[in-house]
Amino acid sequence: SARLLRLGPDADTVLRGKLGVAKRVAWSRPVPLSVVKLVGKSSGATVNDVLLTTFTGTLRRYLAARGEAVDGLEIRVLAPVALRPLAESANLGNHFGNVIISLPIHVADPWERLQILKERMDALKQSPEATIMLTSMSLIGYAPGDLASRLIELFSKSCSAIMTNVPGPQHPLYLTGVPLQNVMVWGPLSGRLGVSSSILSYNGRVTLGIISDANLVPDPDALVAAFSQEFAALQERIANL
Repeated sequence: SARLLRLGPDADTVLRGKLGVAKRVAWSRPVPLSVVKLVGKSSGATVNDVLLTTFTGTLRRYLAARGEAVDGLEIRVLAPVALRPLAESANLGNHFGNVIISLPIHVADPWERLQILKERMDALKQSPEATIMLTSMSLIGYAPGDLASRLIELFSKSCSAIMTNVPGPQHPLYLTGVPLQNVMVWGPLSGRLGVSSSILSYNGRVTLGIISDANLVPDPDALVAAFSQEFAALQERIANL
């Protein structure tokens, strides 16, 4: 897509810079999926819209605490969009495309932020961008080493983080007869990106996992704490509409 090639480097914040070797991980306490759905239903938004809104607020809180100026700031993230209907998700293999979406970090009001992101995600779902990105990522695997590196570098410069939202099984799984209480995931970091946020729903609960490059984000637990605060703020804002 021409839009992808025109994006240019993302905003220069503490999320971007020279990567190191060490990684840090953190994870949240589970949130009831029913509560996330209720928040979305009240505004005609999807679960993904709600979680993306919460993650945007999380980055806003974190960046402000790190001394970044958040007024007027937008940050791009690489986010997957399912290309296979949910009913077919039991089939083995991934079939999703990635989209680069701009997060309105500058918007302080959680409700207003949700409306903006819902509109942006709806527009992206109607565009061919997810399919184009899926094809592009597939072709990178066949490209010569130097070309593949340049393409990965291009995508990496265009955004500051990865956010994935994976719907897992909504019934308990068992291991040798013992029910699995919870599942935590950490999506791999890609290219020059230093933060990856993975949200997994399992058995009616949603858990956030953060993996980060220690040079850029040495305290992913601060992101997890901000996520909980931001979700509570969104709930309160909608309750007071």
